[in-house]
Amino acid sequence: MLPILLILTAAFAVLTWSDLHKGLFVLVAVLPSYLLRTEIFGIPTTLLELLVVTFLIVWMVRRSPVPPIPKEWVAATIVFVFLVATISVFVAPDMTAALGVWKAYFLEPILLFFVVRYELKHAPTPPNPLFDRELRVERPSGRGGTLAEQLFVALGVSALILSLVAILQWLTGMGLPIPWDIERRVTSVFDYPNALGLFLGPIVIIGITTLLSHFSGVTDGAEAPEKHLFSLLSRFSGVSDWAKAPLNFFWIAVAGLSSISIILAQSEAAIVSIIATLLVASLVHRRTRSISLILLVLLTLLTLLTPPLLSKLTLQDYSGEVRLSQWSETVDLLRDHWFLGAGLSGYPIVMEPYHKATHFEIFQYPHNIILNIWVELGLLGVIAFVLLALIIVRRVAPKLPPSLKLRGAGKPGATFSSTIAFLALLQMTIHGLVDVPYFKNDLAILTWILLAIIFAYARPASTSKTSRS
Repeated sequence: MLPILLILTAAFAVLTWSDLHKGLFVLVAVLPSYLLRTEIFGIPTTLLELLVVTFLIVWMVRRSPVPPIPKEWVAATIVFVFLVATISVFVAPDMTAALGVWKAYFLEPILLFFVVRYELKHAPTPPNPLFDRELRVERPSGRGGTLAEQLFVALGVSALILSLVAILQWLTGMGLPIPWDIERRVTSVFDYPNALGLFLGPIVIIGITTLLSHFSGVTDGAEAPEKHLFSLLSRFSGVSDWAKAPLNFFWIAVAGLSSISIILAQSEAAIVSIIATLLVASLVHRRTRSISLILLVLLTLLTLLTPPLLSKLTLQDYSGEVRLSQWSETVDLLRDHWFLGAGLSGYPIVMEPYHKATHFEIFQYPHNIILNIWVELGLLGVIAFVLLALIIVRRVAPKLPPSLKLRGAGKPGATFSSTIAFLALLQMTIHGLVDVPYFKNDLAILTWILLAIIFAYARPASTSKTSRS
């Protein structure tokens, strides 16, 4: 396995050296490649890790001298997160396992965050001939917009491949791992169904919101004369017109097939979090608020009148019973380890004396976003991520009403790229109420890429005038 992975890494290095952005596109498109594992000099690693390290090295050489880290609250908070993670290595009962988690979930993703953010801010923006021509708009000159769109497309490519594999699994029964084959829950290339839902969920949001941004007549910070969905749809009603919009077909395929795959995986938390995210987005948008309120009322009534659905949402089914038991025992653990937690990758070991419900297994994480962070990073980790969340909210939330658009200091692409990344993170957060949306190789990098897109564009309003504009 090692020779094959080294050959792939060498090919990736050549591609990245020739074009950094093509290398970044490939890197984002192959996030699930962490499943290909090997060892180098006895140190466990993955293909994804080899590609990330290769990209970072090539970037540092190509961009030499390396740009300094910006002196700002965002960077300071992220450095704080990294320092807390480093401390948690020494808290962990198994330092070897903790070091592996530290480099894969924090060191490499955070370094990649600063690199991607820099590239987003400095990448040249070529014209978008599709929407410039069809909507008769003038694209303002600027930098960075198209690179964010390319990163979204890279995620879409990954989701499309994973979805096709998942659907093939369901149709043929081939490749379904035990015990998921009994219920015919698809996993695609992953080991368990929820891993598929965790990865595809935010990409479904990216696909749907990207389509809506196209259909609403706004793209890359430029606003078309047609402001309404039906007005724009009428312009794409013919086959010849749709032929000019291949990205629309691409995102329809990504969102549609990914949604089908999530349903086939029976990832209920992913389904609920996608619906909840879309509802939140539509409630914020002034034009869709009324119909969203009606849908919310109907969904609430449907839930109350459907006992099986109500049972699942109130955690009264078997999965809910497991979660409630986990959380209760985790709270007992945190009473004794409230400040430092269990250390990175230390939860299963530290949990043993507190595990009373022996008919349930001890999981790697407690399956709740707050408890996950607390047991892994301690109270300082919770504070660090809360600070990061507050910065995101301060930069993003004031700019959402009434039109769900972000201002990005005049940069094209800032309008929807930041909003889309924010909504994808929101979906991951909602899903994380009952799962583990971060502590996994692909999800950690995905999180920091989305953060890079947000912080590359979204800036807090400095004056009241900016807020009103």
